[in-house]
Amino acid sequence: MPDRTFASVAKTYVSQRAICKDYQRHVLRIADRAGRISAERINAYLRHRLDQVSTITVRNERTILLQLVKSAYDAGLLAEPVRGVMRIKARRAATKAWTVEQLRLAIAKADDYAGRQTRRGAPLDLLLKTWLLVGYESGARFSDVWSFRGDHLDGDILRWTQHKTGDGIVRHLSRPCVQACQEMLKRSPDGRILGWACGQRQGSRWMRDHLDRCGIGGTSKWLRRSGATHIEIAAPGMARRHLGHRTPGLAERAYLDWGQIREQSPQTPCLLEATP
Repeated sequence: MPDRTFASVAKTYVSQRAICKDYQRHVLRIADRAGRISAERINAYLRHRLDQVSTITVRNERTILLQLVKSAYDAGLLAEPVRGVMRIKARRAATKAWTVEQLRLAIAKADDYAGRQTRRGAPLDLLLKTWLLVGYESGARFSDVWSFRGDHLDGDILRWTQHKTGDGIVRHLSRPCVQACQEMLKRSPDGRILGWACGQRQGSRWMRDHLDRCGIGGTSKWLRRSGATHIEIAAPGMARRHLGHRTPGLAERAYLDWGQIREQSPQTPCLLEATP
């Protein structure tokens, strides 16, 4: 049989599955980079990626490549299964989330951008403020936050379908969050709350620069974990629901900042009395 490439297999793979467009593009990008299907090529690709991204990312990409291999073998495109693919041991750092005080600081300092606009005419201070509020309160993934529309809002209720899982989600938003969304919608040419203001990459750069100026670090992805952490503090066991997870235990492993959840974090007895 002729050599098969991941790119050719991936096109058929995504066309035969009901998956969101973001995941389709993700699979096709990985397949395009991986080249031809062989254990040697997969291992070379994985070693190269280990020098560029985290072990967790490489492990996820390995899973996608092996799914493509299985699909090709089941379809009769490979004479035999691919064996000898290296294993990746993921090293997960302890999760850190923003505190409520840090989030309030980031929102307040968005006012420093008053008078500045994106290339599409969106007020930068309003964009950052709205993004921080709706991302934190909804617990939605970045792709969902960027695609929120005015028709997802019903008063203070936000309803949408998750791109990743296809599950319907409902969230109640605070009044300041709703007001910020409405201000963005007044300027929106297409009904989107945030996505019209600038491209996703440019928006991420603006947010990263803003967070660095605030001195709190992190990325916009921390909005999701921060909201989940604070939900868990207020209502133990509810973080999974806030995140829209199907997998039990995922929130506890990867999204909750146990340094903030003191009531539920196991702690040894104090052996010495504190000195004044």
